[in-house]
Amino acid sequence: MSCGAAYTGILRWPIAPGRRYRPRGGCTCGDPGTCPAPGAHPLPGPLNPSPAEGLTAELNAAPGAALIAETLPFDAIVLPRWEAMAAMVSLDRFAVVPCLVQESHAVLFVLPATGRYALPGDGCTNVEVRSRPGQWVALPPSHGTRWDTPPWHEQTHQPVPLLHGRDLHEHLTEALGIAVAQRGPDR
Repeated sequence: MSCGAAYTGILRWPIAPGRRYRPRGGCTCGDPGTCPAPGAHPLPGPLNPSPAEGLTAELNAAPGAALIAETLPFDAIVLPRWEAMAAMVSLDRFAVVPCLVQESHAVLFVLPATGRYALPGDGCTNVEVRSRPGQWVALPPSHGTRWDTPPWHEQTHQPVPLLHGRDLHEHLTEALGIAVAQRGPDR
């Protein structure tokens, strides 16, 4: 089963094709030096999800195109990769939490409109919650993205139930606290 079919069929997530990554040409946005996410970001303008049956044809017409999901069926908690992986060690003993890994960041998926409840108190400047129309995440097989924990059970192809953000609060607070202690207060 392709990722696009899993996103639209199993999860019922609205997916739109995004920028493409060309191995020798970089991102199709044409900004090779400063593109923050080569081949893993939306096309200009509003996100327009493709109908499930048309997505495969669109992706075949644009090899290497990113898969972009608007944050409507979930909230995306974007945080530094080390902190996310530290939280996942604790979370894996508690529940299955879909986790997407990128080069320097990771994204945890929770129920819509609950991501803010996962965050520790003030001073959490290196964590972003994407939680409304117009916000998005790039999904595998977009360039530089992969699933650490996919949002479906691989044996049964059933969706993983998303947790409320408050269920992640303790785990994220601990992981972010350890990171601050290791970096020191001045960094």
